[in-house]
Amino acid sequence: MKDYLDLPSIKEGMPGMHRDLASHYYSACMTTLHRSGHKDWDFLHLDGNSKRDIPIHWDDYFDDEIDRSWKEINYCTDHAAVCISCVLAVHETDYTIIERSCKGDGFDYWMGYKDDILFNRVARLEISGILKEATTNTIEKRLNIKKKQTEQSDSSCLPAYISIIEFSKLKAIFVEK
Repeated sequence: MKDYLDLPSIKEGMPGMHRDLASHYYSACMTTLHRSGHKDWDFLHLDGNSKRDIPIHWDDYFDDEIDRSWKEINYCTDHAAVCISCVLAVHETDYTIIERSCKGDGFDYWMGYKDDILFNRVARLEISGILKEATTNTIEKRLNIKKKQTEQSDSSCLPAYISIIEFSKLKAIFVEK
């Protein structure tokens, strides 16, 4: 396992995320990191099941065309959070992304073991992004909302992981519920 988050690796795709979609998420992430003033090899301050600072590697190729492509800030932030969260889930667990969940399931992605060629569903991943925390919108408040949201699928008896990324300070919480 690498001792850093290699964000460009998502562009290769995952069993449940085609490389074209993964590249879209990466573009949003690079844009959000750039706009937030971060540089390649800055540290992601991780909290939750593990507490540490993890260096993140990414390529900053932001230009006017990309800027015009990602004008909708909330959409960009949400997709940027998917990029980091999926790479973080692969880094921090024995799982990979195997399938997008359906609206109303209470989470975003099904995860399965990295070496399971049958792609059995063994865990859930819920993702959220915050461009800049405010007193009414903190990682901790968002975590409580997302824990409640995943209750919709608790009957699966599978672990749920919640990943929330805050971009202004480059911090994350990644917890197993």
